[in-house]
Amino acid sequence: MRRSLGAAVLAGLAGGGLWVLITTTILERIRPELATVPIALGVGGVTGLAVAAFCWRPGTLRQIWGRVALTVGLHALALPVAAAIAFGATGIWPPPETADLGLSLHVFGVRLVGTPTTVRVGFSGFVLGLLLVAIGDRARQGRGIPDRTRSRAGRLFR
Repeated sequence: MRRSLGAAVLAGLAGGGLWVLITTTILERIRPELATVPIALGVGGVTGLAVAAFCWRPGTLRQIWGRVALTVGLHALALPVAAAIAFGATGIWPPPETADLGLSLHVFGVRLVGTPTTVRVGFSGFVLGLLLVAIGDRARQGRGIPDRTRSRAGRLFR
């Protein structure tokens, strides 16, 4: 069993960076005055440290990098949620610069408005998240991990 500092640092940077993007995507639409660099870096720093601590656990290299891919992939899957919140919040508090982009949608009497960048961020986060979760899941449950229940299948005695 070993630990990988590079994997933990990479996962922390990616997880923190994704949460900076998530935070600014939501705050730019809800409260633009709160979308400042110190708040975004604070959220990203705390999240990055938590992700790095999670990925610092010992294991084989396959387990470590699988854990990194799963962690970053699950954080990337939060980007479409942030985009949806930004769409919904823009319908509630429409900023003047995004109020008439032609992306209006009326659902149950609620007007949802968003920017093309928000759509791109949400879609790319969804695709990247699915890809990394699939890679991480395959790495964690691959041939490197023995299955103890199957090795004794069919035996009555030791």
